[in-house]
Amino acid sequence: MDGGGAARLFGLPFLLAGAYFGYNLILGMIELVTGRAALSEMAVGTVLVVIMTAAFLVPGWLLVFSRGKVAIDRTTRRVDSIRDLRVHQWRETRSLDEFDAITVDRSRGSGNRPARVFNVELSSATRKNVLIGVFDDGDEALSFARRLGTATALPVDDARERELTDEEV
Repeated sequence: MDGGGAARLFGLPFLLAGAYFGYNLILGMIELVTGRAALSEMAVGTVLVVIMTAAFLVPGWLLVFSRGKVAIDRTTRRVDSIRDLRVHQWRETRSLDEFDAITVDRSRGSGNRPARVFNVELSSATRKNVLIGVFDDGDEALSFARRLGTATALPVDDARERELTDEEV
């Protein structure tokens, strides 16, 4: 589950702008260390460049390099959710027995219009669900969920056409 090419392209200008501000920050630090500039002259500007570097570099890095993966190990009955940021990995391990079903649902759209993508999730009544995949075709998502349900012995819940209640909207 990654953002795809469009998200990576969208993140590239952020990453480049963050690199530009970072480059200027390094040049400013060199000026301060060598004594060609006074700290009193550059204090406010340096703080501003640090903020601008972080404001552009962090989202750019996340959009360009972030990857997500879910690994289901049937023999040990474990589900590993991994968010790889290239410099650090966040890993959450849960037992497969915590989940009640595999749910295929239409993704929540903005406003009153439902989105045209379908989510396949490991559903749990007591804890947060784990997103396994996102599909453009509902039948393909259901087919994937059924194959996974057979492999994990979890029932498949087809919630694609269910109406949303007022609490869910």
